Amino acid sequence: MREGVKRFLKRRVLPFFLICFGALVLFVAVFWLKCAFLKPAVGPLPQTSLSEKNPAADVGEKNRRPVEDSYFSYPEWYIVWSYEERAQYLPKNLPSGFPYFASIGQYWKSYCFICGLTQSRHQFNFGDHLSSFVLGGSFALEYTIRGAYEQTIGRLSEWTSLHELVEEDAYAARVAREYADFVYIRPFYEFHFAHALKQLWKETSLWGKHPIRKWERKFILSVDYGIEALYAEAMQAASHLAYGAESDETYTWLESAPENVFREFPRVKIIQETARQSYVVSVPRYQEFTELAVAMAKRDVHFAQIAGNDEIMLTVVAPKNWTFDLSASDATLLFTEDILTQPNLQRLAFECPVRSLHSVLNHLAAAGPKIEHIYDY
Repeated sequence: MREGVKRFLKRRVLPFFLICFGALVLFVAVFWLKCAFLKPAVGPLPQTSLSEKNPAADVGEKNRRPVEDSYFSYPEWYIVWSYEERAQYLPKNLPSGFPYFASIGQYWKSYCFICGLTQSRHQFNFGDHLSSFVLGGSFALEYTIRGAYEQTIGRLSEWTSLHELVEEDAYAARVAREYADFVYIRPFYEFHFAHALKQLWKETSLWGKHPIRKWERKFILSVDYGIEALYAEAMQAASHLAYGAESDETYTWLESAPENVFREFPRVKIIQETARQSYVVSVPRYQEFTELAVAMAKRDVHFAQIAGNDEIMLTVVAPKNWTFDLSASDATLLFTEDILTQPNLQRLAFECPVRSLHSVLNHLAAAGPKIEHIYDY
């Protein structure tokens, strides 16, 4: 018996894993050769971004991050935007219609651009590439499985319900919304998928209209939430092992900041005063940083450095026919991409000097698009 198992592992399982590993290595090699030598139509970083240093930023030395982290944050946040699209889509639409495979393509396309951009500027960070490949691989696997299932078995299940949503569909849409809201402010692996699994069986009935669809949804959602819970636990452990506990704040050097700004925005904490109305402060990271930066820019607060850097990336969402006069600001357009579930909208990625961030934010706000995110490294 034992010898039979060994022969099976050697003849069947081992070759399968070797083929998978070889395919992965080939994909990485082809991807790198294609993307690393792209020449985006964007110039090098300004010389000040490469050389300027200021003692004020040294107060937050533990929060100093490489400038390329701003750009490599985009692929990670693309996953957040895709979850947001899904959360908006599911309440009124059947899940089989969501563009899972096109979303995978957009992730790798955006990462390819970032790869070429940073490589052209002689910026290489192994940790950023590793993180992008791990997250991209898990995102691709998740959406491939979801897409393949929903467009086969899921479609058959929808047919049995006459393409009507059942209460389990409504529950899945609610969890998708909770998850999308959560990952705006916290890492995905902290979400309580186990609680979502428990509540699925507690809040939805065992019998009702369109029972085949109900039972099929119960089955696939149980598998989904169960696997997600196990994966989140594993990723949390791996993240803490590789990077330790990630800081949830960004040190920022502000100028033209009157004291009443800190009363208005108590989440912005003064670390050190460097001159009159000039401070090194800590600002919460992730989406809260964007909201606070936009609000402070409206108060004409200026940004001198963020996490020790002088250049930063941001994205906006605007109608397809929207145009922005780049000559009126210091922003540079990096790339655009479609919003897959809303064909009339597009996402535009800009970069700008940190010292111009307040004016760029105000120009964009006046022009009308939604300021989606500032990629605070």
